[in-house]
Amino acid sequence: MNFIFENITTIIQALAAFGAIGTVYFLVRELGEQNRVSRANVRQNVADSHQKMALAGMKKDIVKIKLKLRKNEELTEIEDATYLSYFAVMLRSRENQYYQYTIGMLDEAEWNSMLKSFKTLFRSPYHLKLWSFMRDTFDEEFVVIVDEIIEEL
Repeated sequence: MNFIFENITTIIQALAAFGAIGTVYFLVRELGEQNRVSRANVRQNVADSHQKMALAGMKKDIVKIKLKLRKNEELTEIEDATYLSYFAVMLRSRENQYYQYTIGMLDEAEWNSMLKSFKTLFRSPYHLKLWSFMRDTFDEEFVVIVDEIIEEL
């Protein structure tokens, strides 16, 4: 009788070990799935941010300012302040994307494609002037990245 009880106990312990392994496997798979969902949410938020910035950039007052900048025309004080706010929001969006990249929520290819937009953005002397005015308000690592891109131009 004692022998049967010991064998049953051994079998139960073995089954419990397999159950624990199965539970750990399930948890690892679930964490992986949650990570994929989180990354997809970040990508969607980045896309939403791009869309909001694009729509804001299509507003009549911003379009008027952009056209004046392309023609190298002087902006009024109101236009300058308006565009400074727009430009700051655009850069804050990029700074947030940099943060998402540093924590692994955006991959290297995604971040590199976002960096490319800086190369066109900072060809403008006016944007360089705005950057020099506001650069100290941004994360130091982000500033280094932007400054390096500007130096490459």
